[in-house]
Amino acid sequence: MHKQQPTSLTVLAVTFFLFGVLAFIGSFFLWGQGMILSFPEDIDLGLPAADILVNAPASILCAVGLWQRRRWGVYMLWFCAGFYLYASVEIFAHYAQLGELYKMEIVLPQTAAVLVGAAGMIIGWKKRDLFNN
Repeated sequence: MHKQQPTSLTVLAVTFFLFGVLAFIGSFFLWGQGMILSFPEDIDLGLPAADILVNAPASILCAVGLWQRRRWGVYMLWFCAGFYLYASVEIFAHYAQLGELYKMEIVLPQTAAVLVGAAGMIIGWKKRDLFNN
């Protein structure tokens, strides 16, 4: 029988689930620029495709693994945290080159992703013994 779920793992699981759902929905509608199935010609589909094919499913799997305290949940946590950090740096660099890094719709979600990624790495490491196979 499991001990009570630590609050930090519950918060992480819910956060990763929400990030996954938002990544899927947001990318499917190109973050307000049109639907991916009928996208405008000047839109780069690289980031939305990565969100739909990698970020969203990985984040949701991570949430399930964390919630059930499976060992693979910790591995998914570290994968997602690394992905969040890498993608955030990529997005920050892209918008900095465009001179648009001041936009809150860029800065806020990416800063949240960096914070969740860093917190996930730390909490996942500290709580790794709570996970079973």
